Amino acid sequence: MVSGTPTAVKKRNSQDSVSILENFEEKCPLGGENAVVLYTTTLRGIRKTFEDCNTARSVIESHQVQMFKHDVSMHSGFKDELRGLMGTKEVKVPLVFVKGRLIGGADETVKLEEDGKLSTVFSGIPKAVAICNGCAVVRFVMCIGGNGSCKVLDEKGKKTVKCKECNKNGLIQCPFC
Repeated sequence: MVSGTPTAVKKRNSQDSVSILENFEEKCPLGGENAVVLYTTTLRGIRKTFEDCNTARSVIESHQVQMFKHDVSMHSGFKDELRGLMGTKEVKVPLVFVKGRLIGGADETVKLEEDGKLSTVFSGIPKAVAICNGCAVVRFVMCIGGNGSCKVLDEKGKKTVKCKECNKNGLIQCPFC
């Protein structure tokens, strides 16, 4: 039987961003109040981890929202930051934070995407910026002081010392991003 009075159909995305995010633990990385922060790695040492990181990154990038990629293999400070957030020494990547909430890894991000909730969670986050001319959105550039090495000569030019500007990989965070 069909009723003569039309009724509103409840949409799959009827929950707003705030109510969906309330289901996730509050942990806010630096700068993540109104953005997506992805802790990831670009090292291919462990295939599953590398593939999960790429999956999480590509799902987020498909929504074209502002995302800060914190590559723990490029900068050990990101790993220390993640350890502090999680409160443990052992951390696994990828980990996705949205508006100061820990969403989870690749599986949780893909599940939200498949359920049609990820776009709702991302509502209100600024759109992604164009490709950076300095680093092509890698977020790191070679340190000029050490010519890509974390070791430089001292003032006398005889002894090597650690460069104060770059990390152990001879990189600095992109000044343009």
